[in-house]
Amino acid sequence: MIKNQWYVVLSSKELRDKPIGLTRFGEKLVMWRTKDGIACIADRCAHRGASLSKGKIVDGHMQCPFHGFQYDKSGRVVLIPANGRNAKVPENFKVKSYKVKEKNGFIFLFYGDESKATDEIPFFDWIDDSFAYDELIDPWKVHYSRCIENQLDPIHLPFVHYNTIGAGGRTVADGPVVEWFDSDKMRFYVFNRKDDGTPPKKPEELKGQKSKVYSYQID
Repeated sequence: MIKNQWYVVLSSKELRDKPIGLTRFGEKLVMWRTKDGIACIADRCAHRGASLSKGKIVDGHMQCPFHGFQYDKSGRVVLIPANGRNAKVPENFKVKSYKVKEKNGFIFLFYGDESKATDEIPFFDWIDDSFAYDELIDPWKVHYSRCIENQLDPIHLPFVHYNTIGAGGRTVADGPVVEWFDSDKMRFYVFNRKDDGTPPKKPEELKGQKSKVYSYQID
């Protein structure tokens, strides 16, 4: 993955009142809700390696299901039950924590150097209470770069999806027309048509045309 970026890792509705285990960026994580936000730490107890996501939330902390160790959102163990509630916890009892934020129905995780994390998440800022949208979870057993490449490739539509979104034999692609919002946000349009013997039109020939059917937005 590209480091030092915010990534959507869950839909808000997937995380309720119980902890959830998930694998993102090749790492096993446990996430839970606290009274002041969302916590996310490595899903592996610092003591014996048990899966923390199999445990439960106690006083806002993640309790390991094996020996009852309790973790706060920073990944530190704050209680070792066998030693008593007033016993000092050794400094080495700690696991990695992750910076997470919730916005517009999604849970974002910052992957990389947390000191470089921005306070604001620059995605989906066009979604408000007047906007109706839906979500689709569609696991692909490929590297994420292949997913991006697929979504940016309209040329394959009339061949792979010939009887659905690529129907009509529109094999020639005019464009694309790219519309930039700022330095890192853009929307682009591609116009597929039947081959009438003329070459594909270049972006400047389309004079800023926008598709009335669909477009892709890259954030």
